[in-house]
Amino acid sequence: MTTKPDKQLVQYCEVLMVLSAFSATSFGISNILTICYELGKDASDTFIWFALVQGIKAYTMFFIAALIYFLARNVRKGIVFSPINQRILFAIGGSTVISGAIINAIINCSSLEMPTDTSLLLIIIGLFIVLVSLMFKIGIRMQEEQDLTV
Repeated sequence: MTTKPDKQLVQYCEVLMVLSAFSATSFGISNILTICYELGKDASDTFIWFALVQGIKAYTMFFIAALIYFLARNVRKGIVFSPINQRILFAIGGSTVISGAIINAIINCSSLEMPTDTSLLLIIIGLFIVLVSLMFKIGIRMQEEQDLTV
C-alpha cells in the first residue's frame, strides 16, 4: 500500500539510511584494505583464518548497505509499511545473525586469538532486527485488517 508520508520525516529517514549505508560501505572497504596490507607482511598459518573473518565482515557490510539503499528508495516512493520492506529488514537481520555465527564458529574452531565479543554482538543485533521485522509484519497485518473494516 502506498501512502503519502510526511516530507520532513522521509528526509530524516533518508539521511539516516544514507549515513548507515555510507558507514557500512566504508567499514567494508577498510576491512578489505587491511587484509590487502596484511597479506604482504604476514606469513603465519593463521592469516587465512583472519582474512576469512575480515572478508565475511566486509561482505556482510556491503550486503547490508545495498539493502539499506533499497529500503531508503522504497521510503522515498512512499512505500513504508509493506511486505517488501519487512522482507528487507528480515534479510538485514538474518544476514547479520548468520555472519556473526559463522565468524564465531571460525574463531572457536581455528587457532585465532581474536575476541568473540564482536561476533556475539552481531548475533544479538541481528536477532533484534529480525524481531523488529516480525513486529513490522504484525503491524502490516493490523493495517490491512483496518483497511478492510473501513
